[in-house]
Amino acid sequence: MIDTLLLLALLFCLAAYFVYIITRQRKFTKTSIVVFICGLVLFFILVYITGFEKVEKDIARVIHNSSPKSADDVYTLLFKKSIDSCVTFINFKDQVIPKIDCCIWMELKLCPAELKRIIRLRKYAEIRFRQSDSLDFLKTFGDRPQWWKPQVIGDSVIKLIIKFDADNEQVLFFARDSSHVFICDKAL
Repeated sequence: MIDTLLLLALLFCLAAYFVYIITRQRKFTKTSIVVFICGLVLFFILVYITGFEKVEKDIARVIHNSSPKSADDVYTLLFKKSIDSCVTFINFKDQVIPKIDCCIWMELKLCPAELKRIIRLRKYAEIRFRQSDSLDFLKTFGDRPQWWKPQVIGDSVIKLIIKFDADNEQVLFFARDSSHVFICDKAL
């Protein structure tokens, strides 16, 4: 991927230099022609080293990764394939561009067996809240969509959280007697 980025940066610099040469009101000098030809030679050497196939794959990967995914695809990426088809997506918002979009947001219903399977996947820290404390635990989720309201799921809310590092964490909210789950996966 780095070689493709270097290749594209070089192509951009060559184009900018060519525009600069053309927009100047003087004639082409020997130095400007030599610099431009050296840049073209370097560009073709990089194209030969990198290969068109690799460049095409890198560009296709960037386009694929930046295109929105379905809720089912994202759920499978986060929690692997569900054990049965008891997962029903109510609301979903994908993180298309990391660092710009903060999180993946999900509201879903699932069966108790699937919820237990998800909980066993990782070592979550558990925190319990009363519904009246919902304003406190929602303060850290400033960018949440309007529909993402874990406080609606019951009188007591269970929060499972795992921090992967300083910028990445996964949070699940659900009620003990409910299969209604709110998920926030923050990956920056």
